[in-house]
Amino acid sequence: MKSGAPNQFEKEDVRHFDPWLVPEGDALVEFAADLFSSLKPPPITPGRRHRADAMARRKACTETLIANLAMATLEAAGSRDLVVPLRKLKRSRYDRHPITPDGVRWAADELAACGHVEVIEAVYKEQRTKLIPSLQFLSHLNAHGIRRVDVGRAAGGETIILQAGPEHEKLLVDYRDSTETVRLHAEMSAINEALAKANIQLNGEASGPIHLTRRFDASSSTDAPSFNRHGRIYGGFWENLPRTERHLLTIGGEPVADLDFSSMFVRLAYIRQVAEPPEGDLYAIPGLEDHRDGVKRVLSSLFFRETKARRLPQGATSLLPVGWSMSRFRNAIVEIHPAIAPLLDTEIGFELMAAESNLLVAVLLRLISEEVVALPMHDGLMVAQSKKGLASKAMEEVSLAKLGFTLPVTEKVIPQPTERMTKMA
Repeated sequence: MKSGAPNQFEKEDVRHFDPWLVPEGDALVEFAADLFSSLKPPPITPGRRHRADAMARRKACTETLIANLAMATLEAAGSRDLVVPLRKLKRSRYDRHPITPDGVRWAADELAACGHVEVIEAVYKEQRTKLIPSLQFLSHLNAHGIRRVDVGRAAGGETIILQAGPEHEKLLVDYRDSTETVRLHAEMSAINEALAKANIQLNGEASGPIHLTRRFDASSSTDAPSFNRHGRIYGGFWENLPRTERHLLTIGGEPVADLDFSSMFVRLAYIRQVAEPPEGDLYAIPGLEDHRDGVKRVLSSLFFRETKARRLPQGATSLLPVGWSMSRFRNAIVEIHPAIAPLLDTEIGFELMAAESNLLVAVLLRLISEEVVALPMHDGLMVAQSKKGLASKAMEEVSLAKLGFTLPVTEKVIPQPTERMTKMA
């Protein structure tokens, strides 16, 4: 079986080092400069001076690492663990000069020596090097009054990412541009430019730099580059925001509405089979009516396999009632959804994800043309409450135009804080 279920990217509870983040606000610029001046440069032959270009590279690496650590520390959602790439690889379209693995390693080690981070070393085929910001680092950020808006981005940065390799260590594929990639880049540029101009806040605070990317999955790093697998959008801080905190998110000062394509993944499988799905919730399985999350988890996993599954995927047992095995689950799915049964265990999931993300990009571009700001959420989006009618209409009409079927759209409930919780806050 190939690893690579739908959670291969989004379920990893870490942040990834972004070489394009830089200090921008005065408070962070000053903090980074002070911190760099306190670090101990590498030893050199007595009587010699450090080369100016080497010092400049170390300074740039330190500033970028501090900007990444600041975002990891200050963002309300997601993990503070920061994964850093320290392998020496041939430079590619994803790199930013003068950020290098050696420079980042030096900065990480020096920041660790000063007590600002903890370094968790890489374990071969198990985990990559991680940095964990310390309480000392957090206290310094607070003392300087640093906020997310103080983090900026250097010009450039790839938006179309092609990855290959095993799940534990995805490698970036250095592809050449084509007519297709030029189009993909133009689409993401339009989306990022629209979001950069928007007033998006979390709990009344500006969000900091937004740089969304699409991540495609190549079956092999040696194959000709193709962009028909995976392709979901990543990089939005709202994607990892717990549902219980989405009431804190505003667009243009308005609370958001959370719109979702109903049972989208299964519907795309039906479209693939040129078959019409039954009415209602496609994740409603007899005997599992109160276990929708478990059904969704197990059924999705069956689209990302090459061989027949014998066991439930990791973490799924607790989401299903006692007595439900993979064999029993499969039989139930085949009975309820016989039309898509041939797609199970065919690894078609990556192509379904690509269809899903292509549709969402088209919806985002349609809304941009209507001056509606939308935040993508893989199989849905969030918009200002006053725009949810326009957004729902766009989602339905674009799905009909692109797929030949109108995908139903539902609004998810965003839990609101109770009166007591509000008073406590």
